[in-house]
Amino acid sequence: MTRTVEWRLVPLLFFSVIVFSGSFVAGQNINDNGTLTFDALPEGDAYNIDSGDIELGGFTLKTTWNIIDGFLKLISPAGPPYDVIIDVISGTIDIDIQSLFSKVQGNITGFVVLFFLGLLFAIIFFLFLIFFCCCRLLCDNCGGKMEQTNSSNFEKLRCVYTGILLLMLFCLIFGAVTALAVSGYTSSQVSDLPDTINNNIDDMLTYVNNTVEEINFLIDKQLPWTVKQVSNDLNDVGDLVGVPVREGLRPTVGAAIAAVYPLANNLSATLSAMEDVNSTQFDLEYLYVDLDTNLSSILTRLDTQCVTCNCCSGFAYSGLSMNMDPRDTQLSPSVSGTFPQEALDASIMALRDVVDLDLSSAADNGSEIFENIPTVLADTTSELADELTKVLSKVSGTISSSVEPVESKISALNTQAEEVQDFLTPILVDVVAYDGFRDIAMTVVFGFILFLAGLFVVGVCLAISGCILNKSPPSKRSSLESCGGCVIMIAAVLSGLLVPPFMLVSSFTFITGGPIDRLVCDNVISREIFVETIDKPDAIIDGYFLGDLLFQNSSIDITVTGLLNACENNKGIYTAFKLENLIDIAQFTNIGQYVGDLDSQFDNITVDFSNVNILTGDTRSSLEEFQNSSNYEISWDVFLAELSKPVTYDVNQGNDLSVLAGTMRTAAATINNTGDKAAIEGFAEELDVIQTNLMAPFIDTKNTLESQIDVLPDYTGKIDMLITDTLDAADLAQAYLDADATSLLQANIMGFKTRILGYPYQFADYIESQIQNEVGKCLPVYNLYSSAVNTVCVGFIQAFNGFWYCLGLCCITMIFTFAFGVKSAKYYRRMDRDSGFDEREYGLPLTNADLFEGENQVAPQQDD
Repeated sequence: MTRTVEWRLVPLLFFSVIVFSGSFVAGQNINDNGTLTFDALPEGDAYNIDSGDIELGGFTLKTTWNIIDGFLKLISPAGPPYDVIIDVISGTIDIDIQSLFSKVQGNITGFVVLFFLGLLFAIIFFLFLIFFCCCRLLCDNCGGKMEQTNSSNFEKLRCVYTGILLLMLFCLIFGAVTALAVSGYTSSQVSDLPDTINNNIDDMLTYVNNTVEEINFLIDKQLPWTVKQVSNDLNDVGDLVGVPVREGLRPTVGAAIAAVYPLANNLSATLSAMEDVNSTQFDLEYLYVDLDTNLSSILTRLDTQCVTCNCCSGFAYSGLSMNMDPRDTQLSPSVSGTFPQEALDASIMALRDVVDLDLSSAADNGSEIFENIPTVLADTTSELADELTKVLSKVSGTISSSVEPVESKISALNTQAEEVQDFLTPILVDVVAYDGFRDIAMTVVFGFILFLAGLFVVGVCLAISGCILNKSPPSKRSSLESCGGCVIMIAAVLSGLLVPPFMLVSSFTFITGGPIDRLVCDNVISREIFVETIDKPDAIIDGYFLGDLLFQNSSIDITVTGLLNACENNKGIYTAFKLENLIDIAQFTNIGQYVGDLDSQFDNITVDFSNVNILTGDTRSSLEEFQNSSNYEISWDVFLAELSKPVTYDVNQGNDLSVLAGTMRTAAATINNTGDKAAIEGFAEELDVIQTNLMAPFIDTKNTLESQIDVLPDYTGKIDMLITDTLDAADLAQAYLDADATSLLQANIMGFKTRILGYPYQFADYIESQIQNEVGKCLPVYNLYSSAVNTVCVGFIQAFNGFWYCLGLCCITMIFTFAFGVKSAKYYRRMDRDSGFDEREYGLPLTNADLFEGENQVAPQQDD
């Protein structure tokens, strides 16, 4: 019972090896956006045995094996007695000899009959030899007298006997040479036996080690890599969830934030432009007062001078007064200025209030919050990431700890195999050494047979040569011919003496090896013996024998044939041995038991979008109030018309006092009074100064103011549209945040959850696939079985049968060589007397004695 349990542990160790597999990483693992692609298992160490087939030898040996196989099937046509085998296995064998024989007679009758025929023939032939020797030695050479009588068939009989003898010699040589080839084949198998057994044991150790390597490869590489993918994604939740959520919001929320900047920039630019206009107008008004004062002064003094000297007829100076008035309309009731200072002040104040809202900063703040959604989400899920990582690490630890005892058992199995190898090594060395004696014995035996065949051949050659060279009557045969006949006779006698012992040896080896080959090996190789016995349900026990033996459950339909077929097709050991009945890999691939309620925890991941504000309530109210007030809309037409007038009423377009100064100098040149002349020239000089210092700056400032006012409509004309766009975008974004942002977030979280939890499930699917199909591919197990069967049945049993076949063939042939050797020898040996031979036929002269002897001699009966 103990041995049975230990034997059962061997496949169980292999079963356990399969269960604790993980996922593979190496350098070829790929994470394609959540879809894991795992690398293949490591190839492991190479096996010594690529196939369990065995070399059958050359044509002669293959022919011999086929002949033996056909012969055994001929004498034992029935299949193995499976009923008896089943009874033996189940322990219900019937001891009744008659009943037992009736079941096996179709299998062993031929073997028994031939065995006893062989024994009987050996005994009878032995007695015949005794009788033959006694007749020749003790009975005056009875049956072997040296006399020969001529007949019409004399030469024909000699040719026939010699021809048959030569044919038998060919068969004898063929049998001996084949036997020596079988002996050499057996020697090669025996010499290879240590390597074969060691290779088989080494391959089994390699198979176990490779399987362990695959397990370690899966556990130490794949599982950590898979856990790392989960950890990486959890740490990268901002990019995997936050970024898609943010980009999903960008078309609305991002557009709303972006819409604030053009409005803010436009308002700031408008305010700046209006302040520039206000500042420029102030400068222009200051220059206006100075210019007006200086012109008024000159005009007054010119009036006085011209009345006194009456010398101003050469020029007109009445236009030296201000034609345009760019001053503020509200400076005083007496001022006729056209500048809309009140409206401008109101616009600047309103714009300043809006600009002071700092829309850009608010947009920057909103943009920062919006862009930081991935970071906020990562911070929110940090605890969940830590918890998931701990759970998966726990799974890894559980599987790894489960593998350790399996690996220790496998290591123990390796140790036991190495102990068996150490135990067998000296035995195999002795087997190889003692096989040399077998080889020597067979070489001696069949070498002697070849020696006998050689004697026969030498004798026949001498006899035929002597007959051809010197054809003479039997009593006068040449020494060469007679020597050949004697050699044939000696070889024939030796052949006859070897037949009984060789027949006994052949019979006993036949009854030993023949049934094993026919009833065991043939059916083990074809696997029929398994199909008809332990694989057949309800044959030995109720259900399947192997299922009960391995799993203590006879309902499991596991069979030896199924195992061998699966391993021959290189299936994984878990599938081949139906290990799901021993260890359910679902306990390791059921990720749900490890993940627990983490699935639901993803539903609690939220992001507060309420702080993503595009416009506050106050800002919105201010913008709407500003838009409705239209304070930024100023009518500049009157003022621009005023600016387009000439500065003065001077006839020279009122803008260039140097023309009038030149005219005055021309007029002064005609004045004789030196004092008046100098006064007019002084006025001209003063006008040039006013032109340079006051008029030119005034005109430049006026032109600048005009250009500044011309730009304002480009800003103010967009304000209403920009405010409307900003408010509409803000409303749309806020509506989207309120209605769809949460669902967008949840959809991405669900996708992320599917991705995260998909890793363990992909890992589980990979484990299951690897366990069932890849881990521990058991072709080496099949090769081990095939090698063992072929080594025993082909390498030894078949070779053993080749021995009795060749020896039996030689025995049967030697019976004929003995008979026809004795017959042939008399046709070549020199006789003491002969009769009926005409010497003239042989070219010899007749003598009187011969004639007399021939007439009076009573011819003896011819000995056949």
